[in-house]
Amino acid sequence: MVGSIDDFDWRWDILNENISVDDFVCEKHHEFEDFLKNAALLYQEERLAITYVILVGNKLIAYYSLATDKVVMNDSDKNLWKRLSKKIPFDKRRRGYPALKLCQLAVDDNYAHNGFGKQIITQVMLSASDFKVGCRFITVDALPEAEDFYKKMGFTRLSGTPNPKNDTIPMYFDLGRIEAQPENQNEETNQ
Repeated sequence: MVGSIDDFDWRWDILNENISVDDFVCEKHHEFEDFLKNAALLYQEERLAITYVILVGNKLIAYYSLATDKVVMNDSDKNLWKRLSKKIPFDKRRRGYPALKLCQLAVDDNYAHNGFGKQIITQVMLSASDFKVGCRFITVDALPEAEDFYKKMGFTRLSGTPNPKNDTIPMYFDLGRIEAQPENQNEETNQ
């Protein structure tokens, strides 16, 4: 469908057994379709990842899955690691930093190029920056054809070459770039 995200009456939800996944189509990358239809709920049951969906009416038109992760230094990333370490306070140098993993992100073929992918990335960034636990980075293993999309959204390559296991490109977004959100002033406090 040609248009923009503003042309649709859409809403967020967490994937559950009452949401139909049967009509979701991702022809170019069947692995996204397969994960949604065969593994996403199992990952949730086992507490491995949570899948969030965008619905137009009752039709699932996009989804993303999140899990915890860790950005770990390896020898090929020493220069990058030095730059990152300098941005993070305290003299104690770590070999890893907490991260949020964007495991899956897919938009139904009929709703692609309408801004839903950008909306998902924005939502993930806002959610991650508002976590009540330590989380410095968002990580993703981008498909080569999606690298430019993630770069436009502020992600950077984590290493110079694609992952040899699955030909994806490890990338990260530094949440230190997002100003921390103040606590909600309207929340009731326990007295």
